[in-house]
Amino acid sequence: MLRNRLIVLGLFILSLIAISFYGGPVTYGFFFLMLLVPIFSISYCYLVYFRFRILQQIVTKNVVAGTPTDYYFRLQNEDFYTFSGIKVEFFSDFSNINELADNYEYEIPPHSGLKNETLITCKYRGEYDVGIRNIIVTDYFKIFRFNFMNRENLRATVLPRLEILETLSHEYSQDIYKDSNINPNVPDVLVREYIPGDDIRNINWKMSAHLGKPYVRTKTGEETPNIGIIMDSCRYSKKPEDHLPLENKILETTLALSHYYLSKGIQASVYAYEKEPKKYHMQNISSFEDFYAAMSDFSFDEDNTGDKLFQAAHMSNVTSSSLVYLIVHEVNDACLFAVDELIKTSTPVIICHISDENYDLSADLGKNTIYKRIGYEDKLKEVL
Repeated sequence: MLRNRLIVLGLFILSLIAISFYGGPVTYGFFFLMLLVPIFSISYCYLVYFRFRILQQIVTKNVVAGTPTDYYFRLQNEDFYTFSGIKVEFFSDFSNINELADNYEYEIPPHSGLKNETLITCKYRGEYDVGIRNIIVTDYFKIFRFNFMNRENLRATVLPRLEILETLSHEYSQDIYKDSNINPNVPDVLVREYIPGDDIRNINWKMSAHLGKPYVRTKTGEETPNIGIIMDSCRYSKKPEDHLPLENKILETTLALSHYYLSKGIQASVYAYEKEPKKYHMQNISSFEDFYAAMSDFSFDEDNTGDKLFQAAHMSNVTSSSLVYLIVHEVNDACLFAVDELIKTSTPVIICHISDENYDLSADLGKNTIYKRIGYEDKLKEVL
């Protein structure tokens, strides 16, 4: 392109010299021709930009973070002249386009279109622009190149990814659950009707004979552990490149831990703050779908501070949990105060610190507290 510009500039200078020393219709014609070439080239670029059409679409209705999704875009020429020298640039901060390069140049004949079908992978949960960001138009003579913003961006609403955990590290075994003071082997005097599968050793024969149907003794202490998860819901930055990866990992961690324990038959309660205290209690895996939908629509906000979150969790009696996870962006004074309050009630605490800064705070915490740092791009199966 630089070479073509130098050639046009040289020819324009020669035309100026020619009309200065010789004159005549030929030299003036040559001068006006060299004057019109750049004007024509610039006009062509702008005309192409305003006349050609872009159609792009994500085919799948539900876009999940980290999952390749069908995507296509179409460049359409509805005029009588060829559109040449067209390139497209894609949004690359939060999404990737498979098998398409930004530097590929398209030429579209009159009254035709060009369609590309590929896959798009959105990196983070949230709502943001994907697909074509800029259009680069080059004129016929390769003198000028203009970079135009796409007039109609494609906005994607991306759902959080659920990473299925098969197991957790040995520190998370049931040995660290808060002990129950109730003896599960002492039968109570209460009875209920026999249900197939009940242990026949618990049948109250005297009551069954009296009522004419089998009854079994009920037991106290048949509690399943209840896992508490306190989820940081504060937006720490207004820049999408800062808050999107962080919030995405907080939600991924919350969903993965909730699903893991529910799949093991253990109840889970998630505490968050979204303009007001929120508690999501799940008794079994069948309630996870509603929780996932709630997390997909969950809104982080700068007013959802840690003080409000931990106070709300404490008021919701989080200390009754057998084990509590704190999924936080930073281990600040509010977080440490919450840890102290939980330790006072002998509640084991696991801090999941979502951060890309490489440091370890485990030495500063008590013996009943486990510290885990999770990076934005870490795989939960490897760090949990």
